[in-house]
Amino acid sequence: MLLTVGALAALAHQIDPQVHGGGLFHLTSGGLLLGALFIATDPVTSPISRSGRLIFAIGCGALVFVIRSWGNFPEAVAFAVLLMNALVPLIDRVCRPRAYGRNARGKPLVAAKWTRQVKEVDKV
Repeated sequence: MLLTVGALAALAHQIDPQVHGGGLFHLTSGGLLLGALFIATDPVTSPISRSGRLIFAIGCGALVFVIRSWGNFPEAVAFAVLLMNALVPLIDRVCRPRAYGRNARGKPLVAAKWTRQVKEVDKV
């Protein structure tokens, strides 16, 4: 989230410095740090998988920058997190984590050779 806001703000500042503030300005103004560290990382409303969390963070950061730049509202973190929280079920559906003990296709993992040997020794 922080990286996305900083990168988009720095890019926009390079394009038109009269209109857009720099990356450091966006990172230190408002409640961005509070939102990135405490609000967006809520385990109940954040996606389950790592790739889902990455998509969630990039989406939050992009929305924060867009709302701050063109929405005429300096505190955009709350709106960005709320909008991305509404998309969490869709993100979880797209980025399903694999079940424990299963491969990427959903089939059970093959047991190692030593477990078979241990079972054979136990039978004797």
